[in-house]
Order: sequence, then structure tokens, then C-alpha cells
Amino acid sequence: MRGGRAERVFRRLQVVGRASYSISIPKSWVLRMGLKPGDILEISEGIDGSLRLSPPEARLRRSLCRINADLCRDLDHLGAIILASYRVGYDVVQVSCSKSPIHELSRSLESLIEGLPGFELDQGQNSELILRNVLDYSRFPADDLVKRSYIIVSEMLNTLSSFLETGRYDLIPYIETLRRRIGELLQLHARLMMTYFRRRELGRFLKLQNPPHIYSSIILENLMDSLAEVILELAKRASMLGKKVWADSTTYNGLRRALDESSRLIDGAIRAYLSLDPEQAHSILSLPKEHLAGILREEVEETPPKDRQLIALIAQAEAALTIIQSIAQRIAQLSLDIFMESENPICEVRS
Repeated sequence: MRGGRAERVFRRLQVVGRASYSISIPKSWVLRMGLKPGDILEISEGIDGSLRLSPPEARLRRSLCRINADLCRDLDHLGAIILASYRVGYDVVQVSCSKSPIHELSRSLESLIEGLPGFELDQGQNSELILRNVLDYSRFPADDLVKRSYIIVSEMLNTLSSFLETGRYDLIPYIETLRRRIGELLQLHARLMMTYFRRRELGRFLKLQNPPHIYSSIILENLMDSLAEVILELAKRASMLGKKVWADSTTYNGLRRALDESSRLIDGAIRAYLSLDPEQAHSILSLPKEHLAGILREEVEETPPKDRQLIALIAQAEAALTIIQSIAQRIAQLSLDIFMESENPICEVRS
């Protein structure tokens, strides 16, 4: 390294025997990695065609950062810094604090740490907390995370429909719990992707295939998070007006029909994404602009409610349904993006 920038080194490709080629490795890098003749290096190919050399220890190397809590304005500020350290992929986070007892700080951070999958909190010596990553990266292929998020979002939609059908108010806290799980998965996915960009050898665990797949995976988790938030807000509003909704058959039937169609639409979009089905994706993209909102509007137009709160609920529901349809169509577009990189009879790709 010179002046903080990586030094560019060039080597000539040499022929070795009949079926192999070789290049020499810069001595400075060998010494810096602590390597010696006879050591085995891992060679992995990047998505851009580049080759990456990694010593065996690189897969076990644990990154560490230290946070001085005394320099943070308050507990929220400290929590935001810890969350960022989790997302960018640090394996060990040491938090030092001299202004307050370490056990009090530990209790204050427990709820935050519980929302960061794979992080465990230990009290270190003296005035120090230690957060350790215990994630097994092989358990989290990118598409599996998408499936987990989709299953939770689908459960949120089904639970909201069940609330309207049964009137069980205990289902609303359950929807809130599911919403938190989606948030946790979003943070986990951010950590995995940022760690992958720094340590490309994780690509074989995440099973990332090509640039469109990487891009769509990042976008999808954020779309699932937005979808979960929309569903939760609609559930809260509906629970506040539950008795009025059940007393007005047009509002009740309109919401039920629209939610059922929303569930079907999201199911279809995810299936198109995971199976790379261009026909399914195209059918979703071809829907009228206000397809979901129109279902609700069509139901209530015959006998519009006169209650102001119900009118406001219907307006909020129409806005939520418009967002849900937009998200489903964005997922469908992502499936077509990946389809263009796959082997298929429709498109012939030439490089």
C-alpha cells in the first residue's frame, strides 16, 4: 500500500506443463499474509470474471471494532452506532463506557441486540460490553431469506383477513410480532450482503448467481419490509374501527375481497421470481394501475358508508392496496431481470 491506495502490480502469464498456467505472487503480499512455500491458497472467481486469492485463514478471520459509548450523545445514538456495526459485518464489537455501570448499559441494549440475528451480548471485564457474531453463513442463501420474508408477509395478510373474519383482537399483537421479524430479516440481509462485498468467498454460501440476482435480492428485502409496514398500519387502523367495519357489510366485504386478491398477487409475484416464470411476471405487470384499489372501490360504491371514520379507513386502505400492487409489480420486474441472465429459449445471449 502506498498513500492509502492499493499498489497495482503486473505479472506475465507463464505456461506450466501442458494444461496449466501460472503467475508469480508479489513477495510483499506473501509476507504480509504470513505465508510460506507449500501453503495452499484458495482461488475463487468473482462475478466480474476476476480471480481472488485467499489464504485458508481468511475464511476464519474475524473483524473487530471498538465503540466508545462515552462519546455518544445518548443511548439512542449508541444504539444506532451498534446497529451500523452489525449491518456492515463486524464479528466482534467491543463497547466501552465509564459514565454508567456496565450492567445498566447491558440491560438498556438487550432489546436492540434481540433484534439483530446472530449477535450475542456478553459482559466483558471492567467497563466493557462484547457483542459477538455467531452466524453460520451457510444457513442463509439469499433466496432462502426472500422465502422467509415472503412467508411472514403472507402470514401477516392472512392474519389480517382472519381478524376481519373472527374479530379476535389478540391477532393484532401477532401481526406486530411478525412485523418485527421482517425488520430483523432486513438487518440480517444487509449484514450478509455488505459482508459479501468485502469477503467474496461468502458468495458460495449466499448462492448469488449474477449481478441482477444480487441487485434483486437487496431490493426484495426492502420491498418486503415496506410491504410489512403497510399491512401493519392497515391492521392497526382496522382494529380501531372493528365494530364499525363489521356493522357495514360493504366495507367489510370490500376489504376481505381486496385482501384476498392482494395475497394472491404477492404469491404470484414471488412464484414468478423464484421460478423465473416470464408469463406469470408479465401477467402481473399487465394489471390495470388501480387493480387492487378498484376491487375495494367497486364494492363500496354501491352503498358508500356515511361514517367519516369508515370513509377515512377506506381511503387509507385504497392507498395501502396501491402500494401493495406496486410492490408486486416491482417483484415481477425483478424476476424478468434475472430471467434475462438465465438460459432460456426466448433470449439468446451473446457476449
